[in-house]
Amino acid sequence: MMLTRWLKSLFGKKRPPINIAEIESAIGYSFNDHALLFNSLKHRSYSQAVEGNLDTSNERLEFLGDSVLNMVVSEAVFEENPEFQEGDLTKLKSTLVSKTSAAIAARNVGLNKFILLSDSEEDAGGRNRTSIIADTYEAVLGAIYLDGGLEEARKFIQGTILDDSDVILNIVQKNYKSLLLELTQARKFGHPSYHTITEDGPDHDKVFTVEVSVQGKPCGIGKGKTKKSAQQLAAKECLLRLKEDDDPV
Repeated sequence: MMLTRWLKSLFGKKRPPINIAEIESAIGYSFNDHALLFNSLKHRSYSQAVEGNLDTSNERLEFLGDSVLNMVVSEAVFEENPEFQEGDLTKLKSTLVSKTSAAIAARNVGLNKFILLSDSEEDAGGRNRTSIIADTYEAVLGAIYLDGGLEEARKFIQGTILDDSDVILNIVQKNYKSLLLELTQARKFGHPSYHTITEDGPDHDKVFTVEVSVQGKPCGIGKGKTKKSAQQLAAKECLLRLKEDDDPV
């Protein structure tokens, strides 16, 4: 492809060309204009270091994606919660469109693997930085909106945030693993241990089932699109059991 040859000449030996098919499989959308996808992945550090021009970064697409995300999530929250008044709607929407939520959604599909960073930003841990991952999610969303329209953008949000809203809300609002650790240490039960029971589905759409044990005995099970989210839900279930019984294990 012409784009692949251009990327090879741009990256040279040090930077291999991005795998467009792999990225499209991960996000569940095939672009008509691959340049939009490429631009959506470019962090400002990459644009400055590799292209010598901050204006080529993904920040304009991020701005657009942020607006689309707010509109689609606001509509979904409004439609799905007819009993909520403005204050409750605002709180729920704000949580679902937060940087933390966008970063969770991006990590769930492996989008963070494809972010284009400068060597220095990579070395500084930029690929794992919540703000960078969330900004890239919004930029990719903006690119999908320009390439395929609002309905394709809505599908992307539905599949990455809205369908997993309960899990995302649990993670954003509470860190159940930390709460469980605090409780087990207070009761002198030691550290909880987490074990992945199953991994179901294709690579781009896996579902993990994780079991948490306390003092060697099963205490909770959780399912999620990442091991981390499954662990959080397992910890939540275990917390409920421990609070119901002073010594369930």
